[in-house]
Amino acid sequence: MGVRSRLINSIVIIVLIGYVYAVNLRDLNYLVALADHRHFGRAAEACHVSQPTLSTQVRKLEEELGVALVERAPRQVMLTPAGVDIVERARRVLSRCA
Repeated sequence: MGVRSRLINSIVIIVLIGYVYAVNLRDLNYLVALADHRHFGRAAEACHVSQPTLSTQVRKLEEELGVALVERAPRQVMLTPAGVDIVERARRVLSRCA
């Protein structure tokens, strides 16, 4: 297992609205891919996982943070304001781990 693989499976601490959360870097990577592709299937393909896996992990991340990150509509995925904020933070964290 290379360094990147270990980092992707590591936990990062995120502060959101005054609370501290431990978040899996892999899940942040999934959220960033979803923000980039605006489509669960294409984001899953880019992450080399199945669409249900990506969808489940994003929903789990939302539950852990206690906030909706994406608005799900037929044929459309939009980030919520909290989602935009978390994606910006996730990009910074992931760039430091690369």
